[in-house]
Amino acid sequence: MGKTRSGKGAQMGQRVVIIGGGFGGLEAAFLLKELLGQSGSLTLVDRNAFHYFIPSIHEIVSGKSSVESIRIPFAAMLVPAGIRFIQDEVLSLSKADKEVICRDRTLPYDYLIVSTGAENNYFGIPGAEEFSFCFRKPVDAERIRTEAERLLEDPTATCRIVLAGGGTEGVEAAGELLDLVKRLGREDDLKKETISIDLIEGKERLLTGFPPQAQEYAENYLREHGANVVTGHPIIEVRNDCVVLEGEGPRASSVLVWTGGIQPAKMIRDLPLQKDPRGWLRVTDRLHSPDDDRIFGIGDAVSVYNQDGPLLLQRLAYHAQNQASIAALNIANRMRGRDMVVYTPKSRPQLISIGKDMGIFSQGDSVLTGAWVVVLKKAVERKHIMSCLTRPLTSSIQAWLPGAGFVQRLRMHLPF
Repeated sequence: MGKTRSGKGAQMGQRVVIIGGGFGGLEAAFLLKELLGQSGSLTLVDRNAFHYFIPSIHEIVSGKSSVESIRIPFAAMLVPAGIRFIQDEVLSLSKADKEVICRDRTLPYDYLIVSTGAENNYFGIPGAEEFSFCFRKPVDAERIRTEAERLLEDPTATCRIVLAGGGTEGVEAAGELLDLVKRLGREDDLKKETISIDLIEGKERLLTGFPPQAQEYAENYLREHGANVVTGHPIIEVRNDCVVLEGEGPRASSVLVWTGGIQPAKMIRDLPLQKDPRGWLRVTDRLHSPDDDRIFGIGDAVSVYNQDGPLLLQRLAYHAQNQASIAALNIANRMRGRDMVVYTPKSRPQLISIGKDMGIFSQGDSVLTGAWVVVLKKAVERKHIMSCLTRPLTSSIQAWLPGAGFVQRLRMHLPF
């Protein structure tokens, strides 16, 4: 079956295509609808049918959350707002023809926003991809929980759970696995060492990029609650029953969860656009490609450069949303012949949960801890999901009643 050409010449106004429906892609879609009203057509394409609140996938590991509880259908959010949604896999891009090439169709565009996220990085370690559980998507977390439960429900079996990578994902997943052990009544077996949860970090400390106080607290808390934390000994090989650590040798593994870093998705690596030395899509401080000022990039997929070089940013949801706002505004400005604005990163608190009873709040050099952080993080999840469900209302109203500051004023008076 041949590919279909979707929408070329059939819709009025400038055509904007958004690749990827994560935090950045959704924010860009809604804001562009508010800014452009009926003067442009918007299409968001994603290989999945659902948007997921990815910062909560670690809770699926312990069974506190389910895949269904952190997802919303794209169609339920986008169609009521007047934004077209297409479920398809993007394969490549034709700059010359201004087309996004998908598996089942091509999508013509006048402006493009690339927001495709990232994929696991196994750093060329032999056996790593073959013998580990990926930890990028909710379905990955579900598989990890199923396998861990299968092993833990056998009281006669020795269970060695290893997490490769001590960043935010590794620390949060370790906390959830400790909760899972407790939920299944196997806490005493941690002390007897018939069950072990090992968090392996090749660098000297957990939580690279966080203040030392946060790093030390996470390490001490996990150890006090039964996890083994190993730092400074990177994994150099993975076998079907163990990981091999530099300077330490083999360490038994019944389940290996890979939380050890990310790299650009293949689609990003194959794009005919400038990349940074690590393969991320390079964009200017106006968030468009240096090669094409009608192609914008946001979120995990990009590396932002200003006149002084690359901005050192962690790949976080709030950065993606901030970048989406600037990219959307710059597309609207460019359509109207106005100057584009510069993206300036904003700092917000980072929330790390370590199981159900403890979390770390970090902003700048300030670090606070307590169970309230877990509650706050859950509140952020609920606020995001509620925003996704109610945003179509404000976007569609703005499309028919444009006016400076209208949407912002409306949101202040909504009862939710």
